[in-house]
Amino acid sequence: MQLTETIAHRVKEAIARSTWRSVDPVLLRMMQEANANEKRMSVRWGMWAAVLCYVLYGAFDWLLLPDVAYRLVMVRILVGVIFIGLIEFGFRKNFSLTALNILAALAIVTGATGWLLFALETTHQTALSNFMMFGTVFVLGANLFFNFRFMISAISSATVTITFALTALLSLQTELANRLVLAAYFINSLVFSLYLSWRLGSERYRTFLHSLQARIQEQAAVERGQMLSEIANTDALTGLRNRRAITRDFTDLCEQWATDDSKIGVILIDVDYFKRFNDRLGHQAGDDCLVSLANALSATATANNAIAGRYGGEEFVVLCKVADCDHLHNVMGKLCRAIEDLRIPHPSTDIASGIVTISAGASLSRADKSADFYSLLQEADRALYISKFAGRATFHIYDRETMNEDQPHQDIPELLRTALEKQLVSVVYQPIYDVENGSVLGYETLMRLRNLHGELISPAAFIPVAEHTGAIVELGIWVIDRACRDMVEYGLGAVVSANVSPIQLKAPSFPLRIAEILQRHGLAPHKLALEITEGIDIVPEAQAEWNIQQLRSLGVQIWLDDFGTGFAGLASIRHFEFDVVKIDRSFLHDCQTAEGRMMLHDMVKLLRNLGHMVLVEGVETAGQQALLRRLGVHAMQGFLVGRPLPLETLDRAKVDRVA
Repeated sequence: MQLTETIAHRVKEAIARSTWRSVDPVLLRMMQEANANEKRMSVRWGMWAAVLCYVLYGAFDWLLLPDVAYRLVMVRILVGVIFIGLIEFGFRKNFSLTALNILAALAIVTGATGWLLFALETTHQTALSNFMMFGTVFVLGANLFFNFRFMISAISSATVTITFALTALLSLQTELANRLVLAAYFINSLVFSLYLSWRLGSERYRTFLHSLQARIQEQAAVERGQMLSEIANTDALTGLRNRRAITRDFTDLCEQWATDDSKIGVILIDVDYFKRFNDRLGHQAGDDCLVSLANALSATATANNAIAGRYGGEEFVVLCKVADCDHLHNVMGKLCRAIEDLRIPHPSTDIASGIVTISAGASLSRADKSADFYSLLQEADRALYISKFAGRATFHIYDRETMNEDQPHQDIPELLRTALEKQLVSVVYQPIYDVENGSVLGYETLMRLRNLHGELISPAAFIPVAEHTGAIVELGIWVIDRACRDMVEYGLGAVVSANVSPIQLKAPSFPLRIAEILQRHGLAPHKLALEITEGIDIVPEAQAEWNIQQLRSLGVQIWLDDFGTGFAGLASIRHFEFDVVKIDRSFLHDCQTAEGRMMLHDMVKLLRNLGHMVLVEGVETAGQQALLRRLGVHAMQGFLVGRPLPLETLDRAKVDRVA
C-alpha cells in the first residue's frame, strides 16, 4: 500500500470527521483490502466452526421435536455440506473477501430459514416456540461472529429476524402473548446486535485510521531520516559521495573483499589549474565545471565497478577493486580520458590542449581489514604531487621503492614538518617603488624553501602543500616574525609586507600572535602590512572579518593582493577598507592591446575613486613603468625595478636611503 500525500490528507480529514458522518470510501476500501488473505482465512475457518455448531444443534431437534427431527438433522447436514463446499471452492479459487462474506451470510440465512420451514411441521408447537429463541444465534452470527460489512450484516440479520418474527406471529400455534414476546425478542436482538455491529465496525474503521496515520508518520520519519542520511553522506554540489561516506565505503569494501585476492585502489584526483579557471570565469562556471567532472567520474567509476566521491574543493576520490597494478593503471587512464573527452575550455591553463584536465595519484593495498584508508590516501597524495611536478594531465601510482629515492619534490609534506627545525626556510625581499619619483617605499617579504640537498623548491609547489597539511600556520608566523625583526634591525622603508594564508586568517588567535610579535620587536604596527590574496573569499567568513577588524584596530595595514583574479572583486573592496590594492600582473601584461590598456585604466580609476592606494605588480619594461605613471598608479613592483633578494644582497644604498 503506497501512503501518498493524498492518502495522508484523507486520513487527517477522516479522523477529524464526526463518528456519525459517512466514512471515506477510499479509506474504507483500503481497510477492507488490508490483510485480505488473513481475513479470507478467517471467513473460511469461521464457516467451518458455524457449520459444526449448526449440525451439533441437531441434538436439540431429537430432544424437542422428535417427530420431525430426522428431516431437520438432514437439512442441517445438507446445508452445512453445501456451504462448506462453496466456501472451500471460493477460497481455493481466490474469491474476493466480499464474495466469501456474501456466501457466509447466505449460509446463515439459508440455514435459519431452511430449518424453520421444516420445523413448523412439528406437533410440538410449545417446544418449537421455546426452541425458536435460539434463532437469535443466526442474528448474532451475522452481526457479530463474522466481520461482515455493515450492509451485509444488516440484510442477512434482518432477513432472519423478519422470517422468525413473522413465523412467530402468524404460524405458531401457541398463545398470542407468547408469540408477541417471541417476535419482540427477535426484533430487540436485531436492533441491539446491529447497533453493536455498527459500533464495532466504526471502531475498527477508526482504529484503522489511527493505525494508518501512525504508519504515515513513521514513513515520513523514515523518509526524513533517509533524506538526512543522504544529505550527511552526499556532496551538496556534485551529488557524489562526500568525505564521510567515502571513508565508510572503504571500510565496507575491506569487509566485502577480505576473503578474495583482490586489492583496493585509492585514487586521488585534482583538477589542473582550477583556481585559475575559477578566478577567470567566476563561481558559477567553476561549480558547473565541477558538476560536469563529477558526472563523468561517476559514470566511469560505475562502469569499472568503482565508487567516486568528492573529497573537498576540486579534489575527488575513487575507490576501486582491482586485480593488480596494471588494472589500477587502466582505471586511472579511463578516468583521465573521460575528463579530457568533455573538452571543457580552460581560459588560463599551461596544458597545451587548452581544456580542463586532471592529475591523479593512486595507492594500492590488499583488500583486508588491516588496510588503513588514511595511509593509502597519503600515499595517493604523494603520487598526485609527482603527477603535478611531471607537468599535470597525467597520473602516477605510488611505489614505495621509487618514492623513497632521491626526488627532492616528492617529500614536501615531510620536509615542511621539519623546515623550521632544520632551518630550511628563509625569506627574500622584493622592493616596492613609488611610480612618480622612483623612491623605495618598502619591501614585500617572500618565503623560500630548500630541500635537504640545498635546492630551492618553487613556492608554487610547496605553498599549496603547506596549506593542505596546515604547516603554513607556523611557517607564516615565522615569516612575519622575521620580517618584523629585519624591519627593526635594518630599516626596510616605510612598510614591510607579508602574505597571509587563509588558514592563518581564519584562526581565532591570529591577531594576538601578530600583536605579540610587534610588541616583542618594538615595531610600530603601521610599519607592518598583511597581504590578503583575492583568492580568499573573506566576505562570508565571520572569523576572518573579525580578525581583519582586530588587526586594523591594532594599526596593522591590510592590503588586497592579486586584485581582479579571485573571489573578492567589488564585494571585498566595498566591504573592507584596504590600505593598498595590488593589481595582478596579468592585467599589466595584457596592455599590449587597446582593450587591455582600457581595462587597466578603468581598474585604476575605480580604485582611486574609492580612495585606495594602487600598486601594480609585474613591471618588467620602461614602457610599462611610463604607462603606470600616466594612469596615476601610486606604486609598483617587478623585475625592472627589483627582484626578490635575500637581505644581505639588497642594495644597501637604497635601504639606507629609506631608513
